[in-house]
Amino acid sequence: MADLFLGYLRKKLKQKKVIKEYILSWLAWLFIQFVGKTSRIKTINYEIVKRIKENGKNVIYSFWHGRQFLLVYTHRLQGITIMTSLSRDGALQTGILSKFGYFCIRGSSSRGWLSATRKIAEKIETGRDAAFAVDGPQGPVYEVKPGAIYLAQLTGSVIVPLSSSARYKKIIPHSWDEYLLPFPFNRVVVIYGNPIEVKKGDRWKDKISQLEKEINSITQEADRLVKLPI
Repeated sequence: MADLFLGYLRKKLKQKKVIKEYILSWLAWLFIQFVGKTSRIKTINYEIVKRIKENGKNVIYSFWHGRQFLLVYTHRLQGITIMTSLSRDGALQTGILSKFGYFCIRGSSSRGWLSATRKIAEKIETGRDAAFAVDGPQGPVYEVKPGAIYLAQLTGSVIVPLSSSARYKKIIPHSWDEYLLPFPFNRVVVIYGNPIEVKKGDRWKDKISQLEKEINSITQEADRLVKLPI
């Protein structure tokens, strides 16, 4: 009898968890939409992506974990494949991103990343682009992990560094990734960096260093541009 009761209790708690995540994902979707639709968004260097596409290659967008809020909105409904964490937060993130038209594959840098990355490679082969928060899901902050490098080398896709900033924002206190939360009715900059190709003989260490420098550079530029007079 006790086993039956415990099983029933676990089932109810699981149902409540699913309902909570469902509600939170819709609230987050609404807030991201509200910020995006009420903000003035300036996109810089998108012609980089256009040239890559014209050459018949796919793109692997690479950005810092803490700068992803605005990018979720600006790259919505493009069928981009993205890796989300296996954690509880990853389940919520998957719910949010799916509503914006992203195709989510669960994995992390510490658990299941190789399998998940190969699944992303399969999606690239069907014509999808991919996206990586390259210092996620738990840091260290601003340090590129090898997933995007491995994927570019495996598929022949081109890495495009990506960043964003907002004039009116809050950096979430004590967040490991220095998460940038933009306010509505804002001025926003989304900027693309110099593309990076990874050939078969290239050293991952060199490409990781190159990618880190490029994302840092365009992040600093985005922060500078949002402060300029309109």
